[in-house]
Amino acid sequence: MRGAIFDLDGTLVDSMDLWDRVPGMLVRGFGKEPAADLPARLAEMDLPQAARYLIDTYGLPCTTDQLLQRVDQLVDEQYRCHVALKPGAARLLETLAARGVPMCIATASEEHQARQAMERLGQWKHFSFVLSSSQYGPKTRPDIYREAARRLGAQPRDIVVFEDALHTARTAKQAGFLVAGVYEPSAEADSAQMRAVCDWYLPRLDDEAFLARL
Repeated sequence: MRGAIFDLDGTLVDSMDLWDRVPGMLVRGFGKEPAADLPARLAEMDLPQAARYLIDTYGLPCTTDQLLQRVDQLVDEQYRCHVALKPGAARLLETLAARGVPMCIATASEEHQARQAMERLGQWKHFSFVLSSSQYGPKTRPDIYREAARRLGAQPRDIVVFEDALHTARTAKQAGFLVAGVYEPSAEADSAQMRAVCDWYLPRLDDEAFLARL
């Protein structure tokens, strides 16, 4: 194992509920009523794509940049002050660091949000850098993982990608990475497919069987 790439939301931090609520908050802020399945419709989009979808679907009187600014205002404080680590995250990161494995974060959130959360939670020391889908496109494409591998200086076959979502796990696996699926309650319906796609499926990040193989 010559590198580890971690997703942020739902993998390292317990923030999926926040991202499920934000789209509806944005739409209601303009006096519109969001569809009940809106979070599911946006699940595979990066932030710019999601913003454009909301503007086009609900006729929101703003630009993509303006809507993204509202997103930042809604979520920045949560990352800076409130979101918690997923169970077992600290132990896994410490174990990898002790073995000299370089680590990074590849997230659909913004770079500064990931860094703020990790700094507050005392885990930023373990990471070399953060990449955001805002710059590299949605995780339905492998660009963000390939750039992370380039910066880590390792081949995909020697890097483990930690993800909680089925579509992201598939993308990383198809790009040649090893993939560790991470249990996330909001994605429980996909757990059987995650087990089929991933090299490992972790009920917790510090799963004893997985740690024993590092």
